[in-house]
Amino acid sequence: MLELGCAGGGNLLPFALAYPQAHVVGVDLSSVQVNQGLEVVQALGVQNLHLHAMSLTDITPEFGQFDYIIAHGVFSWVPPEVREAMLRILRDNLAPNGIGYISYNTYPGWKAGDIVRDAMLLHSHSAQNEDDKLAAAKAMLNLLSEGIAGSNPLAPSLRGAVAQVRKHSDYYIAHEYLETFNNPCYLLEFVNLADQYGLTQVGDADPHVEMAVTYGQNVQLNHSLVALGQPREMRQQYLDFAVGRNFRKSLVVHQTRADQVLVVPDMERLADLRWAGQFTEVEPDANAPKGRVSFRSYKNQPLHTNDAAVLAVVRSLSAAWPASLSFDSLLERVRPELTGVQDDAAARKKVLDAVQTLFRLNSLRYTLEASPYDAADATGQDTPALIPGFAHVHQRRADPEFGVGTFNLWHDTINIRFQDAEALVLKHIDGQRTRKQLATVLRDALNRGCRVYRWEVAERSAESGCGGE
Repeated sequence: MLELGCAGGGNLLPFALAYPQAHVVGVDLSSVQVNQGLEVVQALGVQNLHLHAMSLTDITPEFGQFDYIIAHGVFSWVPPEVREAMLRILRDNLAPNGIGYISYNTYPGWKAGDIVRDAMLLHSHSAQNEDDKLAAAKAMLNLLSEGIAGSNPLAPSLRGAVAQVRKHSDYYIAHEYLETFNNPCYLLEFVNLADQYGLTQVGDADPHVEMAVTYGQNVQLNHSLVALGQPREMRQQYLDFAVGRNFRKSLVVHQTRADQVLVVPDMERLADLRWAGQFTEVEPDANAPKGRVSFRSYKNQPLHTNDAAVLAVVRSLSAAWPASLSFDSLLERVRPELTGVQDDAAARKKVLDAVQTLFRLNSLRYTLEASPYDAADATGQDTPALIPGFAHVHQRRADPEFGVGTFNLWHDTINIRFQDAEALVLKHIDGQRTRKQLATVLRDALNRGCRVYRWEVAERSAESGCGGE
């Protein structure tokens, strides 16, 4: 795997640790960030992750071939010659059966964002330093929300764009709105550019966003009418107009594989994947339909359902989390909950329908092969262990300038603040001590008079592995 614009390697580190047989390479122009990543690589003794401080334009075919080449948060924010170099690298360095990934800002969703960005740059252009520039840019947001004229026909769009800006951190705002380059494009423009380099756009890395049904029956019906008989890329461009798409994560392959790309995802193939998910049952809110059970997904998204199959899938996957289940294993666990369904084929269809529903809601994790958690779960041992590198990275995160974040092996960024007791037990979760022994560590610390607050939280942490999951 090769990542273009890897910063400190924080996106590559979870993958390299989860798959030690993989050869993982990152390239970034910033030597400061690359050196931070190299420090982590050396401290953890990671042998399969290699970071290089160099320009993307200096990568040649001799750099090697890769099964995966990824570039997240780079393409829209670099000058044209670097964008062209990225596509050249995909053409020359992507293995014949490889897959590339490029994310970028898109129109039409970014049209209002362009206006907001222009206004922020205008008001901050004379600032003397980065802090003043950011403050001036954010001050402009008030004019484009509270101070906007009621007669302005763009008022709803601008207020919506400002609301999105305010959800993000200062670092994100500076990168997204105040960089010299930010060049959104229409999907068809990206497709045409990729075509010039012998590449075919497969679709989005989140395939559910390319399915009109995800956005409701009205969108599905009208999209099917206008897109009938159109090429795949045109169908997706029409959908981008319908949903106001402002960001894409395109997968690309060599044009020699273009005839293998389907027009829409084959939902029957979901049965070939492994599935994982974590849902917490919560009290229904005031807007939840009566008689339905309410959950929060691992993404903190609400889910309300009274469908027996969906409920059984949600609870089965939550019980197995963080491990994944094959579709057949999931079917086996869910089957007893499908009362009144006698036929095995009918049960299989109900479970597949439930998985498809949750898939469209983006509520599940999925993988083709067993996840790293599956091997650990199969041991059945009562000796919890932290994810490799977690303790070191968590300790280094005390430095606000440190750019590598903590993570789990599903590649989520995990921001954890530990209670005193949890921090105490963290260093002892080494895969050698049982949960009972970890509880003894806490007890002994309490007997010595250590500052261990909220003992009940500490006990629960020891029982759950405290960060191991």
